[in-house]
Amino acid sequence: MRDAAEGVSGEYVIEREDGRIETLQVSDYVKLFSEWDELERQAIKHAKGKVLDIGCGAGRVALYLQELGHEVVGIDYAPDAIAACKVRGLKDALVMSVNDLKFNAETFDTVVMFGNNFGIAGGEKQTLSMLRTLHKITTSNAIILAGSVDAVNTSNEDHLKYHEMNRSKNRPPGLVRIRVKYKEYVTDWSDLWLVTLNELKILTEKSGWLVSKIYQTGKINQPAYVGVLSKK
Repeated sequence: MRDAAEGVSGEYVIEREDGRIETLQVSDYVKLFSEWDELERQAIKHAKGKVLDIGCGAGRVALYLQELGHEVVGIDYAPDAIAACKVRGLKDALVMSVNDLKFNAETFDTVVMFGNNFGIAGGEKQTLSMLRTLHKITTSNAIILAGSVDAVNTSNEDHLKYHEMNRSKNRPPGLVRIRVKYKEYVTDWSDLWLVTLNELKILTEKSGWLVSKIYQTGKINQPAYVGVLSKK
């Protein structure tokens, strides 16, 4: 995050527990709006009022919304991510876990969870707890912009085998255990839930939300989506 904020180029690796790796660019954390995925560019138009950006990273989304005039609070579990946000000009950025949100009731009008962050709480129990807390700390007409991946929308054999392994353990197919490697740094292993569209509907029904719109490509092997969630 620090390197992204300082314009240092490089690659980092996301490693899945089965050995599969994905290589990404550090600069992804500071992409300009014109460089965002089309799904995100469309979904962000729904943002209104005071915004909570969960998993804000180096401030890509939060700074864009701040420039539009929104009051934005960015949170991230990584202290250096918050430091990067502040260096880049985000006015309100806090070190905070999504599993321990500390805000007053009816504080936010919009919650943004781009970059697969809808699943960062972990499994079903943790995600439902997060959604119920978000219900309390948001206003009556609030929305969540939920970015994730419809994990079952794939023909990739590696992914399909991983899904079957999860099912054999009574886990959601898209619940992945991953760690991140960059230079000499390696994170601990953690769970990230890539929530299928069917799972999204079930989660919202159980937590006081509903799916009002989905932005997706609708093509096989292009499973990314952003769901616009509103209160029942």
